[in-house]
Amino acid sequence: MRLPLRSCCIFTSLIPQKQTTNVHRRGLSGAAMRLVQFRRSGHADGIRVGVAQGEGLGVVDLKAFDPSMPSTVRELLQLGDKGLECAQRALASGQFVVDRANIQLLSPILAPEKVVCVGMNYRDHCLEQNAPIPKEPIIFSKFPSAITGPYDDIVLPPESQVRRKLRY
Repeated sequence: MRLPLRSCCIFTSLIPQKQTTNVHRRGLSGAAMRLVQFRRSGHADGIRVGVAQGEGLGVVDLKAFDPSMPSTVRELLQLGDKGLECAQRALASGQFVVDRANIQLLSPILAPEKVVCVGMNYRDHCLEQNAPIPKEPIIFSKFPSAITGPYDDIVLPPESQVRRKLRY
């Protein structure tokens, strides 16, 4: 049985990083940048890092913009300000844009060491579940293998008892 994954959220603050001088880094327009990892369809050039231009729009390929840039989001974040400033310049340039139809979006971080989650973290979700709004955060963990790309299949073993009870 294959089920589409509708959304995925992880905290990346557990990744060791160089301290940046401005931890609230924003794109040039003041809006937060959306960094993505992707693989180009029909290309053997492996994993790439990009900056999404906006919902449903293209992705600026950082390695094509600056060949010295790394190939994973983890490595880009480890560069600190240098990596984020390059991402801002690439996005502002409007060059090296890859159409979303020609890429496969991958998980935000490959092989994370830890995945820490916050449950019932917004009011509408609590109301949707007929659950009381918690007074304190509900923290839980997931196995790193649970992280997939936003459109990847979730493959359940045929003998899994979860198949009958799965909700999403």
